[in-house]
Amino acid sequence: MVEERVYLDTSILVKRYVMENDSETADEVFHLAQRGKTVICFSEINLGEAAVVFDKYSRKVGIDPTDRVRAMLRELTSLERSSSVEIYPVSSQIVRKSIKTVLKNHLYIVDAIQLETCLEAKGTVFLSADKELVSSAEKLGLETRL
Repeated sequence: MVEERVYLDTSILVKRYVMENDSETADEVFHLAQRGKTVICFSEINLGEAAVVFDKYSRKVGIDPTDRVRAMLRELTSLERSSSVEIYPVSSQIVRKSIKTVLKNHLYIVDAIQLETCLEAKGTVFLSADKELVSSAEKLGLETRL
């Protein structure tokens, strides 16, 4: 039985495919998902945001962003088939809720979409390397880690 539903924000998702501080946290969550011990949840907007980050890294350290995106999509597709990954669409309902969250918590819209998607996904843990986003998640009653 799956006990945790872990929402990964873009900062943690990227750490799976680019070695950074706390990459081991991302690796641990993915290993748990591969063993069927957790479900990874995130918004489809995280995929686009991750591509932006990979592109920035390509200019800084010379990684191939296309290879990173392909590796990410390949792994996520495999985990999605085994019901260990759930990717949520950016619905108009999520956008409307997110606008309220932006105005209440003074957040960037993508961050608010991630928080609202975590709530919709019934995430039990919200993972982010962004301290301000973690603080906002906690204000919404979400358990956070990192």
